[in-house]
Amino acid sequence: MEVVTGKRSAAAASLPAADSRAVKRVAVPPTDTPEAHTLPPLSGFTILADAYGEKGVRKQMEDEHLICLSLRAVNPAIKPIHDCAVFGVFDGHGGRQSATFIRDNLPTELAAQVAALTVGGAEGEGEGKEEARPMVDDAPLGDKEIKKVVKSAFSKLDGRIATDIPSCRDGCTAVVVLLFQDKCYIANLGDSGAFLGRRKASLSKTHAIPLTEAHKPWVIAEKDRIIKTGGTIENGRVNGALEVTRSFGDISLKKYGVLCTPTFQKCTISPAEDEFLLLGCDGFWTCLVAEEAMAMTHDLVQKEMRRQTVEGDRSFDIKGICRTLVEYVLLDKKSQDNVSIVMIRLIPTQVT
Repeated sequence: MEVVTGKRSAAAASLPAADSRAVKRVAVPPTDTPEAHTLPPLSGFTILADAYGEKGVRKQMEDEHLICLSLRAVNPAIKPIHDCAVFGVFDGHGGRQSATFIRDNLPTELAAQVAALTVGGAEGEGEGKEEARPMVDDAPLGDKEIKKVVKSAFSKLDGRIATDIPSCRDGCTAVVVLLFQDKCYIANLGDSGAFLGRRKASLSKTHAIPLTEAHKPWVIAEKDRIIKTGGTIENGRVNGALEVTRSFGDISLKKYGVLCTPTFQKCTISPAEDEFLLLGCDGFWTCLVAEEAMAMTHDLVQKEMRRQTVEGDRSFDIKGICRTLVEYVLLDKKSQDNVSIVMIRLIPTQVT
């Protein structure tokens, strides 16, 4: 996979300068050393990713984000064919401890689960559970393996919040994207969301393809589970306190049916039609209709491409696009929440 750099170096291009701590603990070897790893193989396209977030009118920023361009850079035991790029937005509530913990530890845990598959199955999967098949070195990750890896990683990290930070009383939602070859896997907890911007040649607009489903107390299956486990739904909240029914953390509510089991979706990237992926917290999507977000993002991409042509500049300021979108939601749409997004631009590979 080739990564097209933005205004900064390839590694720095994945980090907003104002919030660079968001992925600072994801170890990536320098690219000029013998130990450096190539990035995951993508099929027919390259990527450029960045993120931006602001606290808005809230007293503190509780959102976190993650951009990890290679799990193999985190864990060299992963075979090149099993490598993935991982992106995420984590929307904290009641504090930021859970969101920060997940941001810092998710790449390492996902990488450990992928490496474990090579020798017989994801860690944490015992008898009586559907087992992912052991992988051979030249077999790519399949749908079942991806789901087992993510579910196991989510479960382990959720358990570790209670043991590693016992003082934690907060929680966070999550939307996580894994990219490799031509596949995009999306896992989500709560109400953070992701959309794929798809623009067919025969149409004049960029369509918003939803990639997540909200886990809210008004969803019948979610509501029934909460009630059956002894919880209540009061004023649209679990036990009158929590607006979502699945999350990391929220330790005191797990016995009332609040899960850390993600919902999965999968899509195949079409380089000729798919322009970008947009991940965001509910503070973003609640205020901006998905179709409007897609149209605005498309226009900003086109504007930046024109600037490149006029100025003869090879860099692409994707962070500037993220900032424009976030500030539009805060200033024009008057969002009352923290607002954070991750944008992944999908660029067709040039055929020579």
